[in-house]
Amino acid sequence: MKLDFAVFNTDQINKKRMKFSAAGLMRSDEEHQREAFLSEAPIGTPAHMQHDMHRVIGWSRQLGHYIDGEMVRVLGCIEYPENEVDRVQLHERVVRHRKRVNEAQTAPHRDELSATIGLTSDEDLTFLRMESVFAKREGLAAELYPEFFVTSTSFVDKDGLVDYRELLSRTDELWPGVFHDKKRDLVLVAHRFFRRRLSHLNALNTEFLSSFSGVARENPKLRARLRLDPDLLGYPASTKGLIELEYWRGPKYDEDIGKIPSGVAEHKADERTRHFEGVDRTQIWWKAPETRIVDDTQADYRALEVEELIEDPSPGLANGRYGCRYAHAEYSSIADRITHFDGAIRAYDGDKYLTRFEASIDRAGKHSDYTKLFRFDGQLSVPDWKRLLSDYYRGNTLIPEYLGAALDAEQSSGATPSAAIRQRVEPPLAALISLSPGQLADGTMLYPELFQQIGTKYLPFVEVGVGALSKYLDGKHDKDVTPVGFHDDILNLSRLGIAESDKLADRFAEEIRGLADALEKDVENGRIEKAAIPIMWENDSIVITLTLAGRAALVSAILRRLPSLIDLTRMPSDWIEAMAHAVAEVAPVKDAAVIWDGVDRGILEIKRSGEVEMQWPINASLTEAAVASGLLNLPDQLIRTALDGS
Repeated sequence: MKLDFAVFNTDQINKKRMKFSAAGLMRSDEEHQREAFLSEAPIGTPAHMQHDMHRVIGWSRQLGHYIDGEMVRVLGCIEYPENEVDRVQLHERVVRHRKRVNEAQTAPHRDELSATIGLTSDEDLTFLRMESVFAKREGLAAELYPEFFVTSTSFVDKDGLVDYRELLSRTDELWPGVFHDKKRDLVLVAHRFFRRRLSHLNALNTEFLSSFSGVARENPKLRARLRLDPDLLGYPASTKGLIELEYWRGPKYDEDIGKIPSGVAEHKADERTRHFEGVDRTQIWWKAPETRIVDDTQADYRALEVEELIEDPSPGLANGRYGCRYAHAEYSSIADRITHFDGAIRAYDGDKYLTRFEASIDRAGKHSDYTKLFRFDGQLSVPDWKRLLSDYYRGNTLIPEYLGAALDAEQSSGATPSAAIRQRVEPPLAALISLSPGQLADGTMLYPELFQQIGTKYLPFVEVGVGALSKYLDGKHDKDVTPVGFHDDILNLSRLGIAESDKLADRFAEEIRGLADALEKDVENGRIEKAAIPIMWENDSIVITLTLAGRAALVSAILRRLPSLIDLTRMPSDWIEAMAHAVAEVAPVKDAAVIWDGVDRGILEIKRSGEVEMQWPINASLTEAAVASGLLNLPDQLIRTALDGS
């Protein structure tokens, strides 16, 4: 597997104007670690292309919560398959993960949901966890709520769209596109065609459904209609919003759409849009103006049709069909308003889609299965229409591109420029909190994780420094492990584990005080300039590692504050905010680089360069290997003395 490291999230306000607290981010990791431990499942979750559950690209794992004087970042890595063996292993892991998670999240609610619906859970029902825990069966919601689906009822139109105001009069909208019927205590949801790839496995297009709701509520004279999902009914108490941190900027183009010339425009997707969104091109057709008589007044209208042509079949449709987003609007030049706007999915069989793919929209004809999803009739302002149109085509940059929007710098480049990254310097102080399932042995000891090759031997070692720290840590390691020190003003202390006991807090405070005292002596004596000190302990079968790294004097300052900052009987979510505040007090920073060294092992490391002098205590095995390899040159008498252990 190929590894790629990234910042998954932060505690700062993001482009969606959301802010996740450091405690909330940490709590999420704790819950995942515990759930994985109890179910004996691998740590991590599937990684998907653009949140599309049908496009698994790898396996993602959180590596730790990184704290500097500016923010808290969630660091992680994504494993990408490099060959067929990797791909098979990834597929098997994803299948097991989805089955386990869906079972765990739906099982507590199945019986009650089934009973509320009036069925038993074994009556052809399947269950899935999306915005709510849903029971699924073809026509399930339509059977129980014919008033929202049958076209012969008073508020469902000929296309199967329900009047939105009537829907709101009978339900509460818990989340964009998610409606709670309090009378039956069930959840109805917008049609699956509002989801990526038209599939129930993907989240709703909340950008569009939020805009739809806002425009409908703010314009009482505007008639709005929406298609609901006929196959799903949900359990209200389980409802929660699904957040996709994909930034969709929306329109910024000129509002004078009356000047747009008639005819067809075709915008071909760039490589990035094709790769991430699966969109090949978008065709936009403004028809020539036509004159109508409205209320005895002559008025000019222009009609618009938009269709998005995609590259791959839609998993939400049977038999490998292609589902393309389509929109239609009518514009009144006199009113300078959109008077009608609707959106739909045009579904094509394979052969028909090949024909459609090569044709222009004005010559394509109607050779698809047409499913209308929403509709507005009345006076819709151009800015509101722009918002709705862009959000409906979420992810397709060709829509705002056609209407004149400039790409944001970050969207056009896709990443921070490398020159800007190179200019960043590492912070003077940082901390990393990492979690892993497991238990610690009794006592306080250094844990070897690395090996030093000397000749043909691989010797486990722990790094202890070369001064006061080395003396303080003497004996805090297994006898078969070699303590080493490096003469380069850098200390990367090996992980110091403090095992659980009745007096854990007292032992922790004592060890921290001893470390801080020894570190300060080595700083004063000029032995250490930079240091990384990882300390770990156990809390209910979860091992917590806290690493402090940076300038040794600052590391020492925070080290002394740890006993008052940390309650070892509580998980890090209860004290990470205090830790972040303390780091910001001691070493405030702005736009610093992340210390990535060691993160893959759940710690922070100070990077070394060049040849470094190393020292270790003489013993027979080590000396023999060093002499045999040529690493150590000693007079014969000294060699015999060392080998004799004298």
